[in-house]
Amino acid sequence: MNTQRRFLQWATTVLVAFVAFALPAHAASATVPPPSPAPVTSDPAQQEIVESWALSPAGSLDPTQAGNRPELSYVTDPGAVIEDAVTLYNYGNVQLTFRVYATDAFNSADGSFSLLPGADKPKAAGSWVFVSQENVTVPPRKQVTIPITIKIPADVAPGDHPGAVVASNSVESNNTTGPVVNLDRRTGTRMYIRVNGPLTPELAVADVVTDYHQALNPLSGSATVTYRVENRGNVRMSGKATGKITGPFGLASRSIKLPDIPELLPGGKVTVTAEVKDVPALFVAFTTIEVKPTGGGDVGKATASSGTDLTFAPPLALLLVLLSLLFGLLGWRAFRRHQDNAAAQLDADAEQLDDQQHGQHPEHEPQHQPS
Repeated sequence: MNTQRRFLQWATTVLVAFVAFALPAHAASATVPPPSPAPVTSDPAQQEIVESWALSPAGSLDPTQAGNRPELSYVTDPGAVIEDAVTLYNYGNVQLTFRVYATDAFNSADGSFSLLPGADKPKAAGSWVFVSQENVTVPPRKQVTIPITIKIPADVAPGDHPGAVVASNSVESNNTTGPVVNLDRRTGTRMYIRVNGPLTPELAVADVVTDYHQALNPLSGSATVTYRVENRGNVRMSGKATGKITGPFGLASRSIKLPDIPELLPGGKVTVTAEVKDVPALFVAFTTIEVKPTGGGDVGKATASSGTDLTFAPPLALLLVLLSLLFGLLGWRAFRRHQDNAAAQLDADAEQLDDQQHGQHPEHEPQHQPS
């Protein structure tokens, strides 16, 4: 009995050793689910690399998340000094190094909020911001709060001065077929500084241009309307646009469906193009675009602005028909005139021939008597 028991123990030991050392490593660990989220490791082959981050104003109610203020927004006097902070959070699973800096903002051609390229030095609100720590390394799933100081110039003009505080991370592209390119990946928070003083909210419509497109049916033409909206005031504003195209004396009025005007910064502008269908060809078309300002906060009433345009919209199909009828009538009259002239000429020729025949007939010759 003891011999059998010892043999069974020996066989069990050999079997366990075989399972532990002979099977592949992935087979031994296949029944162990991976942790979620994946543990941080310095070996990129062991996990999928996730690079994600956010920068926002400091002051979140949740210490594990970025700030809950939507933007850096201030109302202040010239010469003031503002102390604040931003929070940079690394959501990824690898350590990242950032450049944190401030820059100027402007409206791009489509009216969107845009920033200067990273290599460009700011000259407006971005130059007023001093970041206490420009180069920051943040471990994975950690956050860093960075103090900033904003010094408002004493001689600055009143109104809104836009900018942003940005966290930038640069990497080289993986393009193996072309030259190596550095990619500047940026995210940040907007900054609006309103300096106290006289505020002038003003949106204006400029350069309204209408291109009329003919159709076979004079009542089914179309038009392309282009116009520009400019922020000529010193506060940021958006707006609602309306438009219409009419014929002479307000006939055949057609409304133009227009998008809302995005928030335009002081000095910003956006060009809008709209298509209008079923515009009758009534020789002329009058286009009117009106913009009613919205937003900008409590800055007083901003009056609506409008722009107009007059374009030639002739009913070419109808004119072609009329011209065809006119040319047909002229041709018919010319043909009838030619026919009448030919008939008159034939009558004249016949009469002349008849006269000649009567003049040469013997019975009409004079009789001479012999003397």
